[in-house]
Amino acid sequence: MRVLGLALVLAAYGAVADEDIILPPIQQDDKLPERLLVLMPGGLVPNEHYKLTAEAIQKATTGVRLTVVIPQVFQRLCIITCPFKSTCSPLKSRVDEAVAKSGFKGKNPKEDTFLAGHSLGATCANYLVQAYHYEFAGLLEFGGFVDISGDGSIANYSIPVLHMAGELDGGGARVSSLAGLYGQTKAFAEASSWEDALKMKPVQVLEGMDHSDFCPGFFVTKTKDCKSEVTQDVALAKIGEVASAFLHLHTPTSDATKANALATMKKALPFTQEMCEPFLTAFQLEGQQLTSPPNGVPKGPWCAVAQQVIVGLSTPDANKLKIEPCKLITTGLHQFEHQHTNYTLMPDGSLDVTCFTAVEPSKMSISGSQFSAISVDCKMVDATRVAEQLKVATNDSVSCADINRQAVEVAKKLLPAKSLKRFEEHGRDVCFMPDTHAPGNVGPLWVKSAVKTEETKECLQVTSSKLDSPITSPIFPGNHYCKLLSPAAAMDWMMTDSHKPFPYPSASDLEEEISKASMETIQI
Repeated sequence: MRVLGLALVLAAYGAVADEDIILPPIQQDDKLPERLLVLMPGGLVPNEHYKLTAEAIQKATTGVRLTVVIPQVFQRLCIITCPFKSTCSPLKSRVDEAVAKSGFKGKNPKEDTFLAGHSLGATCANYLVQAYHYEFAGLLEFGGFVDISGDGSIANYSIPVLHMAGELDGGGARVSSLAGLYGQTKAFAEASSWEDALKMKPVQVLEGMDHSDFCPGFFVTKTKDCKSEVTQDVALAKIGEVASAFLHLHTPTSDATKANALATMKKALPFTQEMCEPFLTAFQLEGQQLTSPPNGVPKGPWCAVAQQVIVGLSTPDANKLKIEPCKLITTGLHQFEHQHTNYTLMPDGSLDVTCFTAVEPSKMSISGSQFSAISVDCKMVDATRVAEQLKVATNDSVSCADINRQAVEVAKKLLPAKSLKRFEEHGRDVCFMPDTHAPGNVGPLWVKSAVKTEETKECLQVTSSKLDSPITSPIFPGNHYCKLLSPAAAMDWMMTDSHKPFPYPSASDLEEEISKASMETIQI
């Protein structure tokens, strides 16, 4: 996708070059410490669209003589000259050249130079920091993020790192992704303190803002951004407020300035928690039990919920089914394929059943990643086996789609109140399509199948893949397998993608836009 888009742009554009933007300090007190902020522009965004953002940060950073450099990058795509962490020297040279024009004389980049980036620029900034062994005072990620796991993750980042993105970011830095990052910050806070976490690894969701608020005047359609609910002035003030707090916390400013900066971070935290904590609950529900489930939300794990539903027991008989917590297989689908359900009729007349879970993570790249699973795979005992063993009537017509309906209802209970209200008033709904059969009811083919999601103007159509093998079947009788919609994925749809226009611009539409002189509605 990136390569195709890049080829299209280069063919239509030819050479694209901006001018380096140099913003000298607005604070003139020579007793204040001098610092440099290098802001990497997003993909195909003319760097002039970051000038207002940079000025807002300078204006709010009252305790520092802050120079800001917004370099022009080759073809407005920093990733061309820094495609991997091991191949960033061309971009580093370009940055150094731009900084040299600013007249800033740094003494030690680990103390006086901060790197920032927006969108694709955030990816490049992260790559640069790691490529040059974290030789910077800190990293600011706007509408983007560092590595999800490993040495370059928030948990292991060796320099201070700030993440902030809009509540209505339509791209990879959407709330569901920020929630996963927030989870790492929360773990750090629990091991240390929230004050340390807000200083070293803050993650902040900015209310009402979208991805494009970081580059005012340029609406990002390529990330299929949502529409901001705040004015440009409000957005810039909030960006400046949070970014300056981070800069003040990592610069030798006065105690009062640092106290105010920490207070700013603390003030922003409750909204971030309101948005992110429900996703952490939903992520856990995918494969584990909840210790304290919110009102109306099942304890889980989700396949145990599915097992209770799929057998179709009447309310009076429901307590006769005892479900062992579905075993979560974390060693891959090849191991999950070889797990088989079991059942035992207990002396008290109840039926004890064993089920299995696999949680399939997103396969998307960082530019469009999400932390919610693309599928929760459940191997369950079926209704005909339960009827046979308990000698009761069951409804064997219950489908995987019925469980998906329940996933959406659980998602509604978990969504923040303002997000649910927005969805119910403006969002596209979820439609539940009839289950599809694995070819020949063959287990390995079911394992390789997937939940199908397809957007329409009216809704997100969700189709589960099933393997339905009643007790009359000659192959693994008494089983019902489902590939299910995760409640977290349902939340992600309701909070973000359901609010986007449909259909999106086609490839030909994009090509036509590229031919226009402004070229200010597309981003890679």
